[in-house]
Amino acid sequence: MKVAVLVAPAAHPVSGRPCAGEAELAALALAGGLSTELTVLYAGAAEDAALADYLAQGAAAVRVLAVEAGQDILPALIEAVKDHDLILCGGRAGNGAGSGMLPYLLAEALERPLLPDAMALEVCGKELRITQGLAKGVRRTLSAALPLVSSVDKRAASAGGWSYAALRQGAIRRQQAAGPAFAQPRREPARRARALVAASRASGHDRMLGAIAGSDGKQSGRVVKQGDPVEKAQVVLEYLRHHQLVDF
Repeated sequence: MKVAVLVAPAAHPVSGRPCAGEAELAALALAGGLSTELTVLYAGAAEDAALADYLAQGAAAVRVLAVEAGQDILPALIEAVKDHDLILCGGRAGNGAGSGMLPYLLAEALERPLLPDAMALEVCGKELRITQGLAKGVRRTLSAALPLVSSVDKRAASAGGWSYAALRQGAIRRQQAAGPAFAQPRREPARRARALVAASRASGHDRMLGAIAGSDGKQSGRVVKQGDPVEKAQVVLEYLRHHQLVDF
């Protein structure tokens, strides 16, 4: 089984110097336990010094797709990993935009399932089973057929210790790659948020009576205690449609 681990240098929270991302180091540790053909891949314009921590903490070599800043790395990554059975990466980059969209875009482009937030991996025949980490320490098991993409939680596994010998023995292999330029963002003036308030259809006389009423003009809504969640949601939807707050 061929496994690719996608890495992206992060910025140290104190010194600001480039360092290895925690989620990518956890992915390296998980991939190392699968006894597979492993490829560590980076796409971007980082210097060799920014990738050194990956060599010192377990990567025998880092393959670099030298994509210039301002270009989309997705096409180059798709070409590089399309023949791999399992693609591991962090949930989001630790530096730069860090939108967290890359795992989803990569899985969509390769037409493969995505298993997010993996805490542990287990290969069962032609399937991969993961333990997914959820909020408040909740765990659940997901599985899907290989090939697939999985994003790894930074708490998944402890990386190996930093080794200067491994750093010296490791290699960074660069190759030129290119991608389309990102579209220039369109700037618009900021707009004030508008509250979702139903427009009043009462006449001026009715509004005046409501303002001087004993209830301070507040009208009670409809309280729905019976029925399943679908029926209660239908009541809310009918209210929104009645006051033209939604158009569907």
